[in-house]
Formats: sequence, structure tokens, C-alpha cells
Amino acid sequence: MNAAKEELAVGSHLAGVPYLLDDVAAQAYERGLKHPPRRRPRANIHTDRAAASRAGFAAPIAGGEQTIAVAMQLLVDTFGERFLRGGGFEVALVKPVLFGDTIAAHARIARAEQDRLDLDVWVENQHGAQVLTGTARVQAAEP
Repeated sequence: MNAAKEELAVGSHLAGVPYLLDDVAAQAYERGLKHPPRRRPRANIHTDRAAASRAGFAAPIAGGEQTIAVAMQLLVDTFGERFLRGGGFEVALVKPVLFGDTIAAHARIARAEQDRLDLDVWVENQHGAQVLTGTARVQAAEP
């Protein structure tokens, strides 16, 4: 669903659908992204509870790309081609996402220019803690 320009004004808040990062989802993402069939997966903080525990985590942590994908999905769902053609995205991962966390992406229109919208973006876990923060830009009108 693309947001019409008239619907969005400075200060408008957008929220994505919450995403449960359970063991199955996280491990499937990890295997597909980093361990294609031709490579043998190794135990690490992203796939193995013991390795995560040795590193000081309560559970394995999601690969950063998976958290970024949740934020990116909100922008693509909301703006479609306006983001995909000429948009941009700069983020920082600020807190690990543990297996079992539920995360949700958010964005707020920070500035509206003639040709683009500037957004503040963030992803929060179920405790309200930000796990990703950054900015994005999209075209103000359909390409």
C-alpha cells in the first residue's frame, strides 16, 4: 500500500506490523543469507544457544540484515516506487535482537521538501527499546 502525498505531513508517524523473531524465522534467514547449500553452517552467536551464551547473550541474536529488512519493509510497503527509485536509507544497529523478540519498524516524517520527504526511522523491540535507528528519504511524488 503506497501512501499518497496528501496523507503524509511533517510529524506523521508510520508503524509496521510487529514481527516475531523466533528461532525458526531467525535460523531460516541466517541459513538462506549466509549459509547457502554449498557451505556448511557453523555454530555461532546467530545460530547456536551455547555460542550466544559464551558471548554474553541470553539467546542467539538476529543477523543485522534481518532487523534492517524489517525497517526496509515498512518503507517499501508505504512508499513503493517512491522509495525504490531514488530513495535512501542510513541506519545503525544499536542493540541486539534476541531470538524470541518481537520487533516493529517505525518512521516519522521529519521534513518535506519540494522533491523529497526526509524520515526518521527506528525499530523497537517488545520492551520499547530501540534496536535500530536512522534516517531515510523518499521521493515526494511518484516517479
